[in-house]
Amino acid sequence: MKRFIIKHRILVALVALLGLGGCAATPVTDSLTASPPRGLPAAVELNDVPFHAQTRYHCGPAALATVLNVSGRDVSPRELAERVYTPGRNGTLQTEIRTGTRREGRLALPVRDMTRALSLVAGGHPVLVLQNLGLEFAPQWHYAVIVGYDLKGQTVTLRSGTTERLIMPMETFEHTWRRAKFWGVVVARPDGPVPDGTAASDWLAEAHGVERAGLREQALTAYDRAASQWPDDASPLVFKANLLTSYKQLHKAERALRMALAREPENATVLNNLAHVLMLKNDMGLAEEMALRAVNAEGAAAGIAQETLREIKERHGG
Repeated sequence: MKRFIIKHRILVALVALLGLGGCAATPVTDSLTASPPRGLPAAVELNDVPFHAQTRYHCGPAALATVLNVSGRDVSPRELAERVYTPGRNGTLQTEIRTGTRREGRLALPVRDMTRALSLVAGGHPVLVLQNLGLEFAPQWHYAVIVGYDLKGQTVTLRSGTTERLIMPMETFEHTWRRAKFWGVVVARPDGPVPDGTAASDWLAEAHGVERAGLREQALTAYDRAASQWPDDASPLVFKANLLTSYKQLHKAERALRMALAREPENATVLNNLAHVLMLKNDMGLAEEMALRAVNAEGAAAGIAQETLREIKERHGG
């Protein structure tokens, strides 16, 4: 649920049914059923996904508990409600779903389209989604978890509300999810596996969210997993080095940045950050060398490197 709950539920339900008629287009459903993506099974159901029947207004905590349980976190909807439920709104905002996931040491990776959602389910990952069961002008927000689908039968199977196995027409699901702007997440452990189709930027953003939640070891694990998953990308090692630097673990931070530099030798951010760490270690000569390289490299960090170089020279008495 999000923003507010419609009080006139019967009226909204009737209007919603009218809005789900056959006139509205369902391009994703049409495409999936007419020509499924290569490798996507015709039907899948994740029978082992737990079910938590929601209490009033608590579809958010119930859905979140479901996907967190699958990821190995033993947490109940009641426990989560204390952290993610907003009484003044009679529901849970999307931001609270994400922050609640991070506080549990997990990553809430975005899922933005139906094809990927079904592919994730086929890969064993239930997907938490926000639906609008009403209309744009009279929304009725609801969280559910996709646990299965049937392309031939054109249905999606959900853990939803008080129904453990809600079989919804795929067209209806597409309508309700579209009206919530296709907002969804798949929950992942910091040590993986990384769900298929995950962008490095999404993984790192969530790992950084775990870091901001104060879960240092889980964040480091997520950065290491990203460094392994995307071996040509320096960014995971930069994030790791920043965290290590904040805890004064300068030798480990330097090691991470040198690994990043091996991946992207002319990356101004890597060079600048390495110069900064070397300065903190009082290795001024090498720090100045790295800062000069950063200044001469391309990228937005080249300007920041000017400040780093100036600070190094001031400390070095140059």
